Amino acid sequence: MINQKQIMVEWQKAGLKINGFTNDDVNDIYNHLAHNSDSEIEAHKMFILAIRKAAKNGAATQWAVSNNANSWVQAGLTNAQAVGDYEKKSQQIQRKGRYGQPIKQESEILAPTSDEIQQQNERWAKELGYESVEAMSKGTHDILIELRRTRQERLANKPKTGLTAHGNRVLKRF
Repeated sequence: MINQKQIMVEWQKAGLKINGFTNDDVNDIYNHLAHNSDSEIEAHKMFILAIRKAAKNGAATQWAVSNNANSWVQAGLTNAQAVGDYEKKSQQIQRKGRYGQPIKQESEILAPTSDEIQQQNERWAKELGYESVEAMSKGTHDILIELRRTRQERLANKPKTGLTAHGNRVLKRF
């Protein structure tokens, strides 16, 4: 059953026009939502969300509320939680960046599965000339140990090579 008092309080807070047809309009919108939602409580919540969205967008008539409710029903939304998720997603899509340019949307980060990691390791081992993944890991380990062992030596030789710490060539004056 519609809580007419609460709906009318929200209607007045939103600054929507009230005339002789307002009561019929409210009943029509509510009946449409109640017919297409999970329950009457959910219809009531969706109605309030439709009023608040209309107010947020600066609407002054019942048409905005009706359009919000109709668009949600057409999208197949049957409860307030689904409406909230739908609106959040649509806001992210419609957000504008600087100077009116759309914000670039990145795809979600997908974590690789252990099979994908194993396949990638096998491919890299073949590309690097190792017989197996274990041989590649042992070879890589040996290289890292050797680099760590010779670090002091290599750092001491840097000034003699004419290169900066980043490997750029030092300008020599004549």
